[in-house]
Amino acid sequence: MTLNAIFYVFAACLYLAAAFGIYKTLQEPSPETKIWVKPLITGGLMIQTYLIYEALFLHGTPHFGLALALSVTLGTCTLLLLLESFFSKIGSMLVFVLPLSAVSMLLPLIMPGSPLGPETSTFAFRMHLLLAILAYSVMTMAVLEALLLMAAHKRVRSKAFTEPPEDGKVSILDNMPSVMSMESTLFRLIWVGFIVLTAAILFGAIFSNELSGEAFRFDHKTVTTCMAWLIFGILLLGHHVFGWRGRFAARWTVIGFVVLMISYIGVRLVLEIAQ
Repeated sequence: MTLNAIFYVFAACLYLAAAFGIYKTLQEPSPETKIWVKPLITGGLMIQTYLIYEALFLHGTPHFGLALALSVTLGTCTLLLLLESFFSKIGSMLVFVLPLSAVSMLLPLIMPGSPLGPETSTFAFRMHLLLAILAYSVMTMAVLEALLLMAAHKRVRSKAFTEPPEDGKVSILDNMPSVMSMESTLFRLIWVGFIVLTAAILFGAIFSNELSGEAFRFDHKTVTTCMAWLIFGILLLGHHVFGWRGRFAARWTVIGFVVLMISYIGVRLVLEIAQ
């Protein structure tokens, strides 16, 4: 096993250990974050940042693919949630994000990606890539918030919500923010993700125009990205005008996220497995 492979595995172990610590904390009636959890996450992020930097900048032609894209996206989610955990209970979402981040650390060992072409050195492409990854990161947090919101609605209506636990342990959902707070957070995340996604699409159109003379090409990625943008835009408009909220809004957040992921991950997965 190479030194880099050891780093990938070690970072994954740090994330999993931190996720376990948060999970055990959220089962306590009065949860208090264990002192060693945040240092573990910080250590994992430092290793992950170095490995991403190495893949993109330290070995001549940078390699980029599905695995690295997922690693950057989930690493960004982890960083944002870690910072947010100092100010609100949204940091409890880390119990769901950290295992995904751990998996994303192992994927580059299997799918190292392919070298980027010289045309990707333009400012428009770099801005498109940066903004797209940021949009995916924010929308990933939004879909996790939507899934938690649906689970919270289901638990509020369940019998277990009104009965005290026999073993002294509580559901991790009981230590999440209130449903109203989660809905507010969900739409803030969607707004931020929608704005960043709009900017990513615009820079992508500029890059496409520079490369081929066509701002928007009628291909799989363009169509699905625009479909996702439209879904999120209609959802935000419906929330503002018609008051869409709750499980209805959460379901459409999940649908929009799936369409957005297909726009890149579906294509890259097929191409890299076929190689």
